[in-house]
Amino acid sequence: MIHGNRITSAVRHLAQAWRRNQRRQAWDGLEVDSQEARLRDLGLTRLDESLFWTGNRSPLEQLPRMMAVYGVEHADTILAGPGVRRDLERVCSLCPEKARCQRVLASDPSAEDCGFCPNACTLEALRRH
Repeated sequence: MIHGNRITSAVRHLAQAWRRNQRRQAWDGLEVDSQEARLRDLGLTRLDESLFWTGNRSPLEQLPRMMAVYGVEHADTILAGPGVRRDLERVCSLCPEKARCQRVLASDPSAEDCGFCPNACTLEALRRH
């Protein structure tokens, strides 16, 4: 069964990489004015674009997985108030523990295993909300 999990994980990783690449190509295909308009809609500037892309990888790809560990859904972040999701994303994008996070999330962790996450307190509060 261990080999099956590794294969499933590898396929999932490839699918995520393919989706990331598709999103990046779609972004790169937009006119500069359209990119600026979308960044403005998110309350970001061109300087903040790095929050979403580092090479071909999004630094935020682990946030939904971490939210799932805590039992928090996207809708919970919206219902909690304006800016909560953006704050989670900013904290995640600046996190110095990305490699550790990736290793821990690969092992089907509990919330207690993820206490190192700088978003842990916020995610715990959202779970209780």
